[in-house]
Amino acid sequence: MAWQLLLLRALSAAGLLTALWLCPVQLFANVGAYLALLSIASICVFGRYEFLILTAADRGARKDAVHLAVCAAACAITIAFTAGCLLWSESTKLALILFPASLFARAWLRLGLTFATQNGYNRVIKFLIPHAVAQPFTLVFLLQRETDPFIAFAASDLVGQLVAAAGVAWCERRAFADTLQLMEPRRIARLALANSRLPTLNMAAASSAFLFAIAPILLLPTFANPTLSGTLALLFRILDMPTAMTSSSIGPIIMKEVADHRKHGGNGLRGRTFILPAIIALVVFGSISIGGLTLNVTRLVPAWHFALTVLPVVAFFQASIAATAPLIDIATVAGRQGALLSANLVAMTIAGLILTVWHDDPVLAIALLGLIGAGRASIMSIWLAYFLPIVEPVQNARPTHY
Repeated sequence: MAWQLLLLRALSAAGLLTALWLCPVQLFANVGAYLALLSIASICVFGRYEFLILTAADRGARKDAVHLAVCAAACAITIAFTAGCLLWSESTKLALILFPASLFARAWLRLGLTFATQNGYNRVIKFLIPHAVAQPFTLVFLLQRETDPFIAFAASDLVGQLVAAAGVAWCERRAFADTLQLMEPRRIARLALANSRLPTLNMAAASSAFLFAIAPILLLPTFANPTLSGTLALLFRILDMPTAMTSSSIGPIIMKEVADHRKHGGNGLRGRTFILPAIIALVVFGSISIGGLTLNVTRLVPAWHFALTVLPVVAFFQASIAATAPLIDIATVAGRQGALLSANLVAMTIAGLILTVWHDDPVLAIALLGLIGAGRASIMSIWLAYFLPIVEPVQNARPTHY
């Protein structure tokens, strides 16, 4: 299943690789910032209440969790649309329309993948294939029609997410039927209050982790050298693919194991299970760095000399992100996310200082951020592996409120 997910991510990268030959490198700084903001909005769109779906004890509890998540998403998308209307201007009006629409598509897809995580990914993978084809095809089509490149990227992202969401929704149509049942406001309110740690503590932890990941990307458009900022943004965008591959290939699998263990018990999860994301990230991005350096030495692509020279620095930073991303969700499902917030806040504070002091030397700043990120990932992995009481029988675990 992990290999199938990796293959799907690789297919979705085809349009980006094609766009490298059709768009100026300076464009990717703005595109990266837009997609980064969209990604952090999609992480918070459900108020993190979607994790209650994974740990629901029965169908009734899952129905309430689904209704609560949908209500939170509806409020978030409405706020995004309202903000877009208030910021309306001729130069950005289409992007402001596409942003809430893309947020809706991501929320729809995220809900479907949450159902798939609970039920098993085996059935849903084939329904993601059209997304891997539709997004790059739309991007290349719009670029060939001489559409503004930024709008082409935003529109192709929206189309790809909608296609994927529709496919997953069809596969998980029985689970989505719960959203059509009558909502019980009092039960929803009690559920929200009983799990207030999710939209407060956990959202703060997830948001701070993601802000650390996108801090360099948001800062790139402010650099005086457009070629440097565009090259770095392009590398971040390319390496975002293996970052997502690494997270999606192992994260949902471990999350389901943790959720099932909390509900049904079993032999327990071994501590080294939680070190897998870091090991996989090290192997993936180590291979990418070695390949890039080898390609640079052979001088087969002299036009990419600068990009290949700084590739290991960006890869090191992305490896720390790839190792950390699934750990946040795994800890949330396990009900032990609180201790990770401190590590994220410390990392964010140090990152802000580094980016401020070394603003004129972004390559050094990104390398230092990579060190901070690697330390954070190590602390999270060790804590989950050796101090998380998820390996105990389920009757000794802390109860989940519904």
